Amino acid sequence: MVLAFIVIVGVIVITICIFFRNGKLVIKRVITPLMIASVILPPIGMPLQMPAIRLELILVLVAWLLFLLGSLSTGGRIKLKWNPVYKWFFVFGITILASIVYATLVKVYYPVVSDFWEFGKLLEYFLIFALIANLEISLIDLKRYYLISLMIFSVSAIFGFAQYWNIFNINSSAIISYYAPTQTIGLLSWGHRIVGTTGNPNEFAALMVLAASLALAGALWLEDKNERLFSWLGFIVFSFSVILTLSRSGLIGLIVASAFILFFKYPMYFRFKGILRLVFAIIPILLIIVFILIKLSPSTLFFRIESVLSPTTDTSFQVRLLMWNYNLEIWKQSPLLGWGAGKATMTTIVDNEWILLLRRYGIIGLTIFLIWFTKIYSYLSQIVKENSSNYTKAIAIGLQAIFPAYAVYMTFAAVYHSLQLMPIFMLYLGLIYSQGKFARRVHQV
Repeated sequence: MVLAFIVIVGVIVITICIFFRNGKLVIKRVITPLMIASVILPPIGMPLQMPAIRLELILVLVAWLLFLLGSLSTGGRIKLKWNPVYKWFFVFGITILASIVYATLVKVYYPVVSDFWEFGKLLEYFLIFALIANLEISLIDLKRYYLISLMIFSVSAIFGFAQYWNIFNINSSAIISYYAPTQTIGLLSWGHRIVGTTGNPNEFAALMVLAASLALAGALWLEDKNERLFSWLGFIVFSFSVILTLSRSGLIGLIVASAFILFFKYPMYFRFKGILRLVFAIIPILLIIVFILIKLSPSTLFFRIESVLSPTTDTSFQVRLLMWNYNLEIWKQSPLLGWGAGKATMTTIVDNEWILLLRRYGIIGLTIFLIWFTKIYSYLSQIVKENSSNYTKAIAIGLQAIFPAYAVYMTFAAVYHSLQLMPIFMLYLGLIYSQGKFARRVHQV
């Protein structure tokens, strides 16, 4: 307990030091540390079975605390603006509350303390999104953050490669247990599924799908040749990382995101010229990349792909079906508003986040969730139309491709309930929303 307290206090002190320059506070300096903390660094373990604390949560709380002091703020100021997405955080929060109240009063199913952490998650996501979205980020800064992102994701991928090849006997070191305490034993065997800088292979695959989507969009939309080359290399590295996780849901997500960018966004934006480039340049390059990646892929990947094609004999899929059916039966007993978080007796592991959301918040809650992210997607399209910057377009389109990719991924794993993936996603949404012109300025410090 004492050690965890010392670590947290130390992180807070270092965080405050990062924000200050020449005795003045620069809130904008939070972005890179947030990227590093959320993508690369492990959570801070707590004693007595208390949940671990992620560093990005400490960073964003300190940033908001310092912002509220206001008078110290200077360069890279926050300009509080109304954003049409904000209300959906609030509406979904009301839905969570309504589900808990309904389950308590009507179904006589009482919540436990941990159920209310769902409000904490939603608040964390909002604080990260709102903080970044309200910063004044220039196009030069946006370019720098894009390139920094690719470098940070590359470090994460390299850490995964080190696990796969057991470089410097890393799988036997204590550092792995900080990231994936339940996956450490599995890593010790050669060629096993890597977890990278996350807690499990599926989560790392989802993280690398986000990285690959941003990289592919940059490779297609950026004008500088060196930056396009860097983006192509990033796409190859991130795609190979997805393969080494042996995550079937991650691989499907990668294919969906890439296809969305290549066959929907790219031709729609560049028209006939884009179609010609796609057919005679981009697709041949991708075929070469796919051929190389297949040659480098572990043989176990093909076994796992074959099992997807035979779901009736795939043990993993059959277990999932039983879990899905069990939770759907629970949902049917309270179809409109669900049961709330239900952590007193109901499992949090459903292996299908759509069913988990349905069981917890019912048809009403799931509908609001879908409207919420549909609105976010549509505002991204608006930002693309309003901005001429290729970096804005690359990041926005890369994020748009993540929506269908994660929608498929959520059929087998979790994004919204992941305390690592969702903050990262909110960070990048905030980054691109900072470029939006639809926001009405409310207050400036």
